[in-house]
Amino acid sequence: MSEALAPAQALYIGMEVVIAVFSVLGNVMVVWAVKINKSLRDTTFCFIVSLALADIAVGALVIPLAITISIGLQTHFYSCLMVACTVLVLTQSSILALLAIAIDRYLRVKIPTR
Repeated sequence: MSEALAPAQALYIGMEVVIAVFSVLGNVMVVWAVKINKSLRDTTFCFIVSLALADIAVGALVIPLAITISIGLQTHFYSCLMVACTVLVLTQSSILALLAIAIDRYLRVKIPTR
Protein backbone atom coordinates (compact mmCIF):
# COMPACT_ATOMS: atom_id res chain seq x y z
CA MET A 1 0.00 0.00 0.00
CA SER A 2 1.75 3.11 -1.20
CA GLU A 3 -0.69 5.82 -0.15
CA ALA A 4 -0.67 7.43 3.28
CA LEU A 5 -3.41 6.81 5.79
CA ALA A 6 -6.18 9.39 6.02
CA PRO A 7 -6.34 11.24 9.35
CA ALA A 8 -9.66 9.59 10.20
CA GLN A 9 -8.24 6.15 9.47
CA ALA A 10 -5.12 6.85 11.55
CA LEU A 11 -7.37 7.95 14.43
CA TYR A 12 -9.42 4.77 14.07
CA ILE A 13 -6.32 2.57 14.12
CA GLY A 14 -4.90 4.45 17.11
CA MET A 15 -8.12 4.06 19.09
CA GLU A 16 -8.33 0.36 18.20
CA VAL A 17 -4.76 -0.17 19.44
CA VAL A 18 -5.53 1.62 22.72
CA ILE A 19 -8.68 -0.47 23.21
CA ALA A 20 -6.79 -3.68 22.42
CA VAL A 21 -3.99 -2.92 24.88
CA PHE A 22 -6.34 -2.00 27.71
CA SER A 23 -8.56 -5.01 26.94
CA VAL A 24 -5.68 -7.44 27.16
CA LEU A 25 -4.07 -5.85 30.23
CA GLY A 26 -7.31 -5.47 32.17
CA ASN A 27 -8.48 -9.00 31.49
CA VAL A 28 -5.08 -10.47 32.31
CA MET A 29 -5.40 -8.77 35.71
CA VAL A 30 -8.84 -10.37 36.18
CA VAL A 31 -7.48 -13.84 35.42
CA TRP A 32 -4.49 -13.20 37.68
CA ALA A 33 -6.69 -12.01 40.56
CA VAL A 34 -8.85 -15.13 40.38
CA LYS A 35 -5.74 -17.33 40.14
CA ILE A 36 -4.03 -15.93 43.24
CA ASN A 37 -7.14 -15.49 45.41
CA LYS A 38 -8.52 -18.83 46.66
CA SER A 39 -11.83 -17.29 47.77
CA LEU A 40 -12.68 -16.38 44.16
CA ARG A 41 -12.78 -19.96 42.96
CA ASP A 42 -16.48 -20.66 42.54
CA THR A 43 -18.76 -21.11 39.54
CA THR A 44 -19.48 -17.43 39.00
CA PHE A 45 -15.80 -16.52 38.86
CA CYS A 46 -15.15 -19.41 36.46
CA PHE A 47 -17.62 -17.74 34.12
CA ILE A 48 -15.91 -14.39 34.69
CA VAL A 49 -12.52 -15.92 33.85
CA SER A 50 -14.08 -17.42 30.72
CA LEU A 51 -15.30 -13.96 29.72
CA ALA A 52 -11.87 -12.49 30.48
CA LEU A 53 -10.16 -15.10 28.29
CA ALA A 54 -12.60 -14.44 25.46
CA ASP A 55 -11.95 -10.71 25.77
CA ILE A 56 -8.19 -11.29 25.76
CA ALA A 57 -8.63 -13.17 22.48
CA VAL A 58 -10.69 -10.28 21.11
CA GLY A 59 -8.05 -7.76 22.13
CA ALA A 60 -5.09 -9.82 20.95
CA LEU A 61 -6.50 -11.34 17.75
CA VAL A 62 -9.74 -9.75 16.58
CA ILE A 63 -8.73 -6.10 16.84
CA PRO A 64 -5.47 -6.59 14.87
CA LEU A 65 -7.44 -8.51 12.24
CA ALA A 66 -10.00 -5.69 12.09
CA ILE A 67 -7.19 -3.17 11.62
CA THR A 68 -5.73 -5.32 8.86
CA ILE A 69 -9.11 -5.42 7.12
CA SER A 70 -9.62 -1.67 7.54
CA ILE A 71 -6.37 -0.76 5.76
CA GLY A 72 -7.53 -2.72 2.72
CA LEU A 73 -5.04 -5.57 2.63
CA GLN A 74 -5.73 -7.74 -0.41
CA THR A 75 -6.04 -11.46 0.40
CA HIS A 76 -7.26 -14.61 -1.24
CA PHE A 77 -10.87 -15.65 -0.77
CA TYR A 78 -10.14 -18.40 1.75
CA SER A 79 -7.81 -16.20 3.77
CA CYS A 80 -10.53 -13.57 3.96
CA LEU A 81 -13.06 -16.24 4.94
CA MET A 82 -10.77 -17.53 7.68
CA VAL A 83 -10.26 -14.00 9.06
CA ALA A 84 -14.01 -13.32 9.00
CA CYS A 85 -14.79 -16.61 10.73
CA THR A 86 -12.13 -15.99 13.38
CA VAL A 87 -13.53 -12.55 14.10
CA LEU A 88 -17.08 -13.90 14.35
CA VAL A 89 -16.23 -16.90 16.53
CA LEU A 90 -14.14 -14.94 19.02
CA THR A 91 -16.59 -12.07 19.36
CA GLN A 92 -19.48 -14.51 19.75
CA SER A 93 -17.56 -16.41 22.44
CA SER A 94 -17.37 -13.18 24.42
CA ILE A 95 -21.11 -12.61 24.03
CA LEU A 96 -21.91 -16.20 25.02
CA ALA A 97 -19.74 -15.86 28.13
CA LEU A 98 -21.79 -12.79 29.08
CA LEU A 99 -24.95 -14.85 28.54
CA ALA A 100 -23.62 -17.61 30.80
CA ILE A 101 -22.90 -15.08 33.55
CA ALA A 102 -26.40 -13.61 33.22
CA ILE A 103 -28.01 -17.06 33.44
CA ASP A 104 -25.82 -17.96 36.43
CA ARG A 105 -26.80 -14.76 38.24
CA TYR A 106 -30.49 -15.32 37.44
CA LEU A 107 -30.39 -18.86 38.79
CA ARG A 108 -28.56 -17.71 41.93
CA VAL A 109 -31.34 -15.23 42.65
CA LYS A 110 -34.22 -17.48 41.58
CA ILE A 111 -32.95 -20.67 43.27
CA PRO A 112 -30.85 -19.58 46.25
CA THR A 113 -28.54 -22.12 47.84
CA ARG A 114 -28.88 -23.04 51.48
